[in-house]
Amino acid sequence: MKIGEFRFKMDRAASVEDKIALLDAHAESFFQKGRYAEAGKFFGQALELARLPNVRAYFAGQVGICSYSAGDDKQALRYLLKAARLFDPGTPEFMPDMCGFVHFHLGSLFEYHGKVAKSLEARRVCEQYVNAQEKDTQWMLYAGISRNYESLGRHDEAIKYSQKAIQVLSDNDPGLAYLYESMGNNYMGLKQYHEAIKYFSKVMELDPDFERRDEVHLSLATCYQQLTNDQMALETYEKMLEIKQLTDKRENLTWLYIKIAQSQFRLERYEKSLLVTLEALRRRPRNNLEKAEIRSYLTNNYHELGRYREAVAEGEKTLKIAKKFPGDNLFYFRMALSYFKAGDKKNFTKYRALCRKRYCEGSWIAYLDKLT
Repeated sequence: MKIGEFRFKMDRAASVEDKIALLDAHAESFFQKGRYAEAGKFFGQALELARLPNVRAYFAGQVGICSYSAGDDKQALRYLLKAARLFDPGTPEFMPDMCGFVHFHLGSLFEYHGKVAKSLEARRVCEQYVNAQEKDTQWMLYAGISRNYESLGRHDEAIKYSQKAIQVLSDNDPGLAYLYESMGNNYMGLKQYHEAIKYFSKVMELDPDFERRDEVHLSLATCYQQLTNDQMALETYEKMLEIKQLTDKRENLTWLYIKIAQSQFRLERYEKSLLVTLEALRRRPRNNLEKAEIRSYLTNNYHELGRYREAVAEGEKTLKIAKKFPGDNLFYFRMALSYFKAGDKKNFTKYRALCRKRYCEGSWIAYLDKLT
């Protein structure tokens, strides 16, 4: 409707209700075109004319949704909360679909600003009217509740709501990939690694170019490691490296080489682990901690290969970079053993004392204490 025609009809409207209906239709036409500011303006004029609480709630909600869509979170929150306060299921003109939709947007807004408990509270209100919502709103609501529970560490409930969202969607819907990822994350949180692997694998089967495929592959590898399936962890890391090398994106991959070196080491493929370690060092680690961590595999691998003097020589160089770094327990233990094997009792005693001080007890310390 053109503005002239709209004004003409508004001037000749027989009642307030007719004006409200015209404003509602005009605002909706702007909203459908993505012109949210204009839509909010006319919904706001209808709000000023409305008298029944539930009708006012409807228009306050529409202003809030327009503001949300326009990226004005402050105004969106003000009007959505106003609508939530005004809605009354026990009075005339209550609209369960709109009441639910208002709380759906409140849930999204609260989540975006890190207010997880308030987001969950709003979404649980929307859930009361879920049957009045469209299919897309239903599955996104359940997925949002799942994310809330995941953030709260309530993984069982998160899984339950992801399953509800999956039931709403049809097979091969793109949204399923995100839900499978969520299922995988929550099963990881429960340390049910076989189930986590199943769902992470479904993500990649459904969408090989999934936007967070790096995170999914990394989670898969972590699950395999937790199950001591180092071969599958290695294959997953190597697949990640292959994919990244095929892209033009410049990225420091030292962290990934560390994972591969670690997996090769755990598989007792020390020569291969050593080669990967040297390649990682050639690529220039991002910081001293990362450099010390990857260098520690020089010592670890040289020790296992019986090259004890090289092990301790590289180890001393590593300690000039950093004294503490990820995986340093393996490193210090092998420094002590390498000095013992090299016949340097003084430094063996020094590193055994360091191991005892840093790690206090355990089979490794007991083993070192038996050496003389």
